Parts: sequence; C-alpha cells; structure tokens
Amino acid sequence: KSMLKLRPLSAIARRSLTSDGYLHKTVIPTYHFQNSLPKLPLPKLEDTLDKYISSAIPLVSKVELDATTALVEQFKQGVGAELHAELASENKRSQTSYIAEPWYETYLRFRDPLPINMNPQLTMRDDPDPAKQEQGARVASLVSASVAFYRTLRDEKLKPDLYETKPHLSGKPAFQNLVKLLPSKLPWVAGFAAGAYALDMSQYGRLFRTTRLPKLERDEHVTYEEAETRHVVAQYGHQFFKIPVLHDDGTAVPEAEIRQAFESILSKPPNTAVPAVGALTSLPRDDWAMVRDAMVSDPTNQQALHAIDTALFMVSLEHLKTGSEPMQALETVTNDQWVDLIQCMLHGNGRNRWYDKSFQLIVSANAKASVNFEHAWGDGVAVLRYFNEIYEESLANPAAAPEGTSQAEELTFNLQPATVSAIADAESRFDAFVGSVECKLLQSQAISTEILKEVGLAGDGTLQMALQLAHFRLKGYNASTYESASTAGFKHGRTETIRSCTPESDAFVRAFCDTSASQATRDELMRAAIKNHGKLAKAGLLGGGWDRHLFALKALAERKGLPVPDLFEDSTYSKLSKIILSTSTLASPALEAGGFGPVNEDCFGIGYGIADVGARFIVMTYQLETQEFLDCLDQAIMDMMTVARGDNF
Repeated sequence: KSMLKLRPLSAIARRSLTSDGYLHKTVIPTYHFQNSLPKLPLPKLEDTLDKYISSAIPLVSKVELDATTALVEQFKQGVGAELHAELASENKRSQTSYIAEPWYETYLRFRDPLPINMNPQLTMRDDPDPAKQEQGARVASLVSASVAFYRTLRDEKLKPDLYETKPHLSGKPAFQNLVKLLPSKLPWVAGFAAGAYALDMSQYGRLFRTTRLPKLERDEHVTYEEAETRHVVAQYGHQFFKIPVLHDDGTAVPEAEIRQAFESILSKPPNTAVPAVGALTSLPRDDWAMVRDAMVSDPTNQQALHAIDTALFMVSLEHLKTGSEPMQALETVTNDQWVDLIQCMLHGNGRNRWYDKSFQLIVSANAKASVNFEHAWGDGVAVLRYFNEIYEESLANPAAAPEGTSQAEELTFNLQPATVSAIADAESRFDAFVGSVECKLLQSQAISTEILKEVGLAGDGTLQMALQLAHFRLKGYNASTYESASTAGFKHGRTETIRSCTPESDAFVRAFCDTSASQATRDELMRAAIKNHGKLAKAGLLGGGWDRHLFALKALAERKGLPVPDLFEDSTYSKLSKIILSTSTLASPALEAGGFGPVNEDCFGIGYGIADVGARFIVMTYQLETQEFLDCLDQAIMDMMTVARGDNF
C-alpha cells in the first residue's frame, strides 16, 4: 500500500528567542487563569448510573443486564446514595477536582513496570536542516530549546494554555491587557466571553526537575529546587553524563557549549560493557525500590542517583539508528521502519533509558527524536505543549557549531554483586516482556479529512466506529472500549473515558455484518452511531462520563473501610473495566508518530490520527491477532466509505 505524505514543514511558524532568551513574553501571566478555573462538575448519581447501563447493553447478555440493572437500583437507593452525598460534601469543601487525588494515588500505587504499561511516547518530525540531521547537532538544538521553554515557564513568561475559538477577539492586545488587570477570580469568565477557554496548568509544575522515586507499595514524586537542577543527565550506552545547561544566575548555557559537551560524549564509542543501571528502572516498582534502597547506602551511588533525580530532564543518546533516514520520502518508508521507530522510542532495549524521570528526550544515531514521559504526574496537554514549542524553536534556528572546552562529567557507580545480578535479571525480564508485545501499523488513504468532508462525517467518530466494526468482524462480539477525553478545561482535571461501544455502535456493526441490510439502513445506522459518539465525546470533555464518578465512589468506600459495594463486584463492572480497545489520538504539526502499550493481556493498544491525505493506526498487543485486526480495520474503512458515498458492498 502507498504510504502517507504528511503536511509540509512550512506549516511550522518561524521565530527566534527574545533578547533575554525566552520563547516569548506573554502579556497575560502564565498562571493568571488558574484560580478562576471552574471545578470539574460532579455528575448526578442517577445520570451516571443511566450511562453505565447504556454502556453495558452491547457487552453483556440479557440475563447479566437484568442482574446488573437490579444492582444499580439497589446501589442508587442505598450505599451509592450515601457515598455520593459524602463525595458531594467533600467536593463542595475542596479546592481541587474530586478525581484528582484518588486518580493520582492509583498511578503511584501501580506496581508493574513503567515501560509499555505506563509511559507513552511522542516522536517528532525530522528537522529539514541537513546540519541537524546529525545526532550531536539535533540533541544540542532540542536541549537548548528545552532550556528556553523551562526558563519561559519558570519566569512565568509562557503564554497561558488557551483553547481559542475566536482568536480575532482573544488575540487582540486590548483583550490581553484587560485580562491581565483582572483579579484572580475573574479571568476565566472574561476568556469565556471572548471564546478563549483557559486550560488547567497545574501539571506544568512537575514537567521539569521531577522524578518518580520507587517505594514499596506507593511511589513518590519529588520536584527539586532549581539550585540543585541546573543540569541534564545524558545516557550513552550504559553510562551517564552530567551536562550543565543553566548558569548560577538562572540564564541558559549557550547552545554551542551544550553541543560541545554532547560531542565530548559522542566522540567515543558507546560503552555497553559496564552494567546497565538504567535497566533497573524497568523492573516492577517494589523490586526496583528494594534494589535502589540497597544502592544508596553507598555514597558514590547516592551521588550519582541524586544527579539523575535532580536533572531538569533526562536525555537518551540512542547509539543505534532507528526507522528511516532523516527526511526520507515518506512514500518510501516501510511499515517495518515505522514499527522500528515506534518501538525504539516507546521502550528501546531498556538499557539506556531512565523511565522514572518526568520525561526523557531521546535522540537516535540518525537524529530521530522523541519524548518518552512518566504518566503519573500528568497527561498529554502539558507534554504536547512542550513538545510543540521545542520543535518549533529548534526548527527556527540553525545548528550551533561546538564551542569552548565543556566536557560532560561522567557519573560513576560502585555496584555490589547483588546489584549487578539485579541488573542482569532486569535485562532478562525486560527482553522477555518486550518480546511478548507485537506492534503493527496500518496506513489508509481510503479515508481522510477531505473525504470525510465530502461525505459529511465527523473524523474521530468515524475512526472509532471503524475500530468497532473491525473488532466485531474479527471476534463476533463487541469490545469494552476506552478513548481518552481531556478534562483540562477544569481545575486539576485529568481525563474521562469516552465509551465508544454503545447500543448505537452495536446496531451499526450488526447492520454492516448483515448481508441482507440495505445501503440506506447501513448509512442511517452508521451516521447515528457517529453522531452519538460525538455527543459522548463532548460529554467526556465536560466531565460527563460515568467512569471517573464511579471510580471516585469506589475509592471513597475503600478509604472509609467499607465493604466494596456489590455493584463493583458484579461481572458487568469487571467486563466494562477490562478494556479491550484502548485508544487515543493526538494532532500536531510537530508529531511524526506516537505510541503506548496495551493495558492488559487481551487489549489492543491503538494510537491513531487522520490528516487530509489519509489515516494511520499503530496497534500494539500481547501477540494477539494484530495483523488480522488491521486487515479487518482496513476493510471496515473501505466499506464505511463505500456506504457513505451511497453505494453498498
């Protein structure tokens, strides 16, 4: 199949830093909207339970549904009403989202390994400048841009996150100067009136200078003071190197000096003979916690780990090439090359990664670049803003030739035999784990934003229904489906679940599998399912799903030491909670590809996107029928577009 061609690089705006080294200087202070953001609404209990039943209908038998309906009524009249009343009372007194704390706790108590299970990745597009299609130049440029982003954020010069629907109003200096002068409780209202919806920026506080420390039962996030964090730590082979990127006065080290430090590392072959300490971060969390506790009893290890923990962020200098060559014509890039790139950036070989850090900037030997981030501290909004900004800044400036005599400082470890043995065990377990995961790709030109405009269908809903149809054709039954909806429009919002498998999607897939169904019937049911998905997506963005509400009620019962309500012990709740299609999409002119792992042994982890030239799906499973699923998906897309154009198949 022919490969997709992406939007030309001219879509990226050209710019340069301010005279004092900022990306820009905002008129409205960075966090000015924060105190005026609305709280995430707590849904009515009856609305949540009605939506829960609706999600169950296409997934369970009539007997199971009847039993669940009885449990729902019992819950609504009894313990559920009591828990909801208490949650509402707590929420009324709280200054944060009702979901923020229990959701964060779930992440920190996650005990499985972080790679694949938790950490996603975003791969950048190539830099068209030939000078930056070399590892040292590209990494220095991106690190320098990252430091500029950090300083702009730190000094509150970064423009607030706004979703602007009327930029002709919100972009005017008069509006910005007015909002700047408003007291802290009013900016959101003013933005709303001008069609500028402020997004929560609380997660930015952990984007830099932060690490996830492994602890028994529950990990801990630590964000360090800048006095300790004026450096990054780079991994090359199995070694670690400390590189200063900030002066004592908080100004940035010039890019030329940063490049010199990286070139001093890259001038030697990668050392993979020494034990790969980074592999320890791929262990189950309790195992890593015990190994680390033993390591820090040695002052040399403690000093090295402290340098890693306190770094602004980690840099992985991948010593192997991955994917295609820089700026290779996309129609010549093979699926195997895409998969190689995605797997490298999602997990690599586990030896030269540090999965605990808030994020790692990964740059390969052929100058491919990505951001791999630890998920507990935040979601995609802050990371994608950082990702976009540094890509644009890097593109806007020529490569800096190395200058000075700056040398990276190697961090050393004093490893006892037990630690060396633990590293070998971590490597073995990681290799087996990665070997159990399969990644495949589908690129389709049968569907695109332009085609969808022609046939009058919504993009995301159409792709989600294609996934439903593909699974139904492959398996003969519906699948519990998760699509992420950001609730960043609310103070301390995280995500809500869009339940794409619905009674409407069930009617649609059955019509497409019924050989006697007419084109008109198929078209009507397809459009109804897509329209309904749009309503669910909007409700999710506004905090109107059912997943987070029921999760919070269950967490409250556990916190109070109450017996788990029968509703949560029901087989229907278990079936809905076990996600089979875990899906997510992102759009950005800086984004080449993304990836995340399946969330359980029966899951299809699906990242997807659509553009004016086609759609791409990246699917990861634990050696399930991955290719067969993609074949069904390819056919589903073609059949849906055939029907949408007025024909039948």
